[in-house]
Amino acid sequence: MVKMFRWKVIPVALCLLAGTGTHAQVAAAEPPLAAPGPVEHRGVVDDTWIVAPKRLGDATLAAVKNYADEGDIAAGVSLRYRIDNAEWIVADVFIYPAGEGDSAAMLKRAMDDFRESVAFAERQQIYRNVWWGEESPYTAMLADGKKVEGRFLPIVFDAQQDMLTSRAYLFYRKLYFVKIRLSTVVEAVDSLAEDADPFIRNLLGGLDIVSTGTCGKKMDIMVSTPGQPPPSGLKDGVSPDGYRLLLKPGRAGTVDHAAEMARTATLAAKRQQASGCTSLEYDPPQEDDAHAVLHLSFGPDDWGTSPQKRP
Repeated sequence: MVKMFRWKVIPVALCLLAGTGTHAQVAAAEPPLAAPGPVEHRGVVDDTWIVAPKRLGDATLAAVKNYADEGDIAAGVSLRYRIDNAEWIVADVFIYPAGEGDSAAMLKRAMDDFRESVAFAERQQIYRNVWWGEESPYTAMLADGKKVEGRFLPIVFDAQQDMLTSRAYLFYRKLYFVKIRLSTVVEAVDSLAEDADPFIRNLLGGLDIVSTGTCGKKMDIMVSTPGQPPPSGLKDGVSPDGYRLLLKPGRAGTVDHAAEMARTATLAAKRQQASGCTSLEYDPPQEDDAHAVLHLSFGPDDWGTSPQKRP
């Protein structure tokens, strides 16, 4: 048997997750405890941080663009990489809000949007004589053995003075679409195919997207009854998505109790971040020599009342 509470019912208990255990009946030498606690949010998604490696295997980040700087936050950000010993290949990555939904349906929407964007470029005579290849499923095999399912579509078109070939790969991750386009002149199409797989594998394995907000979810916090087995999915006290917590009963104000809450909250925050959106405190990384960090800040109504509605 477990007792269930909603997030707003026990804010004092949750604050202990980020506290220092100052009321504990222990020696003063006991080190303080720290863990992510609850914070106020503007909306479903308040902020998103996109962390992009500046070096990906044989590729180097050459340029970044944040479309929010131009007032088009729905377009997200773009990254351009250059691949060693393949300077004729342009590798562009676009990361933009998608919302929440079934993966297959979301990928279909992403592909429909991509087709329309190419058609628009053709109507504007930016592209001419567009030839569409065959759309097909694509599975990216990451270095850690995980698989990421996406879609693949090649196109050929005239642009300015050259005939170009471009391979588009679309993925849906952490409430965002990730569109990868590798382009070159048609004479170099073989090298394009050879370089695509390792670049995509390294990119998806190294890129991180973390959003903060209510995430359209409420946290369920339960207190276990001694001698009873934990509910399904809570063997270690935290659900896979980090939004259900099972706390052991204990005396409030003791170090043991505070330590248990801190452990649970830290694990919950880690799993929420891994899923792409956290409602707990998050300390975003700073740009350094190894990573570029791009920030998107949303208004309270940009994502509607749930992640299913994108900006």
